[in-house]
Amino acid sequence: MPVPAAGAARPPRQATGLRQRLAELRGPATAPRPMDARALAALAANPGCRRRALLDGAGVDKGALAQALGAPANFGQSQFAHQRGNSFEARVKADGGADLVRLLHERLRDGSEPPGPGAVATPDLTAPGPQGRTARTALALREATAAGRWALLDHPMVSLDVAGSPAFLEPDAVVVHPDGSWTVIEIKSFPMVDGSADPAKVGAAARQSAVYTLALERVASMVGEPEEGGGDTAAAVEAVDAAETASAAMTAEAAGAAETAGQTAPADAAAPAGTKEAAASADPAETAAQEGSVTPAEAAPVRARARVRHQVLLVCPKDFSNLPTAELVDVRKQLAVTRRQLDRLTRIEEIAAALPEGTTFDLRLTDDGRSPTRPVDELTAAVDAVDAAYAPECLSTCELAAHCRTRSRAAGQVEALGRGVRGELGGLTTVDAVLTAAMNGPADEAPTGDPAVDALRRAAALRAEALASRPEAVACR
Repeated sequence: MPVPAAGAARPPRQATGLRQRLAELRGPATAPRPMDARALAALAANPGCRRRALLDGAGVDKGALAQALGAPANFGQSQFAHQRGNSFEARVKADGGADLVRLLHERLRDGSEPPGPGAVATPDLTAPGPQGRTARTALALREATAAGRWALLDHPMVSLDVAGSPAFLEPDAVVVHPDGSWTVIEIKSFPMVDGSADPAKVGAAARQSAVYTLALERVASMVGEPEEGGGDTAAAVEAVDAAETASAAMTAEAAGAAETAGQTAPADAAAPAGTKEAAASADPAETAAQEGSVTPAEAAPVRARARVRHQVLLVCPKDFSNLPTAELVDVRKQLAVTRRQLDRLTRIEEIAAALPEGTTFDLRLTDDGRSPTRPVDELTAAVDAVDAAYAPECLSTCELAAHCRTRSRAAGQVEALGRGVRGELGGLTTVDAVLTAAMNGPADEAPTGDPAVDALRRAAALRAEALASRPEAVACR
C-alpha cells in the first residue's frame, strides 16, 4: 500500500475511527471541550505529558475530572476579571475597529498612510460550526488580501493540527494590511503602566499569540502567491487534490455498498463523516465551496502576497484607566519554540492505542449533569493509565496538576522538585535513589564516574561537617 505524501489528507476511515475512540474516552454522552490557544500553549510547553495531550485531544473537561478525583484546580480567571475583560474588549472594538487599526498603524511607524474614515472593512464571519467558521475566515482573509485595503476580522477562527487532531482557535482579532500582511491582535485586561506591563503576563500573552500566528501561517501559505517551484501553496493545492480524490473514492465505495444492499445512498451519507473534515484540514475555503456556503468563484485562489507578521499587537488598559494603549510584541522566539514542541507531541491515536481495553474518563454524571457517579478508584485508575510529565509549572497551567503532584510525591519522583533538579540528577529518578547515592560512601572515595552521585556525596560530606562544627544544631530530617 503506498504511503501518503506529506501534507496529504488522512484517510477518512482512520479519522472517523479516531473520533469514535476519543468519544468513547470522554464518554458517549459528553460534549467535547474545545481546546483554546492558552491550553495549546501550555501543552506545547510540556510536550512530554501524554496525559494532557490525550485528555485535551479527546475534549475531556479536566476541571470536572480533577474535581471528581478530589484534587480541584486552584487557578483560573475570576468572574469579575472575565467581565472586566469582555467590557474592555467591547470598548476597544466599539467603532467597528477603526480606532484599533489606527492604534496599530501608530505603533508600526512605517510611514504608510493612516486609515481614513470608512477605510476599514469588517467582513461577516458568521457560519455554522467550527469548520464553517474556519472556512469563512479563510475566505475573508483571501478577499481582504486581494482587495489591498485595511480589514479587521473580529474573532476569526483558525485551525491547527495538534498530535493528529484538529484544534479550532479564536484570536481576539486579526488585521489585514493594504500590503497583504496580517497582524494578530491580543486584547488583555491587565494594565500597562508607563508603557510596560507584568513580564510574566506579557510572556503568557506572547505564547498564546504565537499559537494564533502559527495557525494563520498555514492559511497564508494557501492564499499567498506561490514562489518559484511551487512553495507552500503548491503543497496546499496537492493536499486539496488528495482530499478530493479520497472523497470521490469513498463516495464510489459507499454508493457501491448501498447498491449491493439494495438501498439508495443519500447524498450526505455517501461521503463519510471524516471526508469533509479531511478536506477542511487541507483547505477550509475549498470545504466552504463544497458545502455550498460560498460559490466556486468566491472560493477561487487569489494570487496575492499574504504573510503573517511576527509582531503582534498587545492591547491593554492604559495605567489604571479603561482607555486602550498598545505595544508591538515580537513572537518569533515563542513561535519557533511552539512549532518545535508541537512537532514533538506523540500522536493521539498512538497514546489511545496503548491504553488498556475499556479505559474511559466518563464521569457518568447524573441526569442534571452536575454530580459524577463514577467510583473514584475507577477514575483514578483510568487517569493513571496514561503517563504524565509533572512539573511544578503545571500548577498554573493545568487543571489536573494537583492530582499529578500528589501521585508524583507518593511515588517519590524527583520531577516534583522541579525540572532543573531533575536535569541535574541524571539517571537518579526517585528521592530514595538520591538519598542512597548521597549516603552510600564518603566523598573522599574515588570518583564513581557519575557526576550526579559524586556531587551528592560531596554535598552530604559538607553537610555532615557543618553539623559537626555545631553540636547544638538539630539535624534536618
